[in-house]
Amino acid sequence: MKTTRPARSKHDLLTIAGYFLVGGTKAHCLFDSSCEGIIMSSEFVRATGLRMHKLPEPIAIQQAFQGSRAKLYYTVTTDITIGQRTYPETFNIANVDYYDVMLGTPFLRRVKANIDFIGLGSIVINGETIDNDLSVWLALEEAKLTKDDFSHLHTQWKENYADLFGEIPLELPPMHEVNHRIKLIDPNKRFNYQLPKYPEALRPQLHTKIDRYLKAGWWEPTSALQAVPMLCI
Repeated sequence: MKTTRPARSKHDLLTIAGYFLVGGTKAHCLFDSSCEGIIMSSEFVRATGLRMHKLPEPIAIQQAFQGSRAKLYYTVTTDITIGQRTYPETFNIANVDYYDVMLGTPFLRRVKANIDFIGLGSIVINGETIDNDLSVWLALEEAKLTKDDFSHLHTQWKENYADLFGEIPLELPPMHEVNHRIKLIDPNKRFNYQLPKYPEALRPQLHTKIDRYLKAGWWEPTSALQAVPMLCI
């Protein structure tokens, strides 16, 4: 006899999660009462540059599925801000998928958390109600966009980012704090290669391009013993 998995709506699959400051960086945090640890993603640690501390001995952890185990080798001690309060915490480092931080039972008990799954879900921490940030994601997922909406958005984006979608100005870009130059290792080096040729039919396009680049100041006429193909970076 075949059975099928019952259909569940996106609303039913919503976890209690949110985005909170961890070590000064916004992190995607999951409130997980089935987790017996306080875990931070190794990817988040590398991205933020938080200082890790190596454990004297690895700690083995038992995951939810039988026979599925992992080991913890490092920890990070930093602050996490939820609502109006900031909490110092020590996080174990592991290869967490999708979330940056998993706040398990030890943290939830310490902050006297009360999880509520009514509606979109919320959590009360030390008497302060923290709304489920994923409600914004749910609203976007269920929004119905029409062709008129796309046309309006297209026009709005072109107006807001006219400097990106408009014509390229015929001038050099402004000088920046850091400017790069390509220095020749050996200016006297000679290259032996077959001189490339372009089709006669494309000659007008080439001259148009040369005139445009000279006018903008991107190219400068000069003389050299030989020319080599130019590499644009």
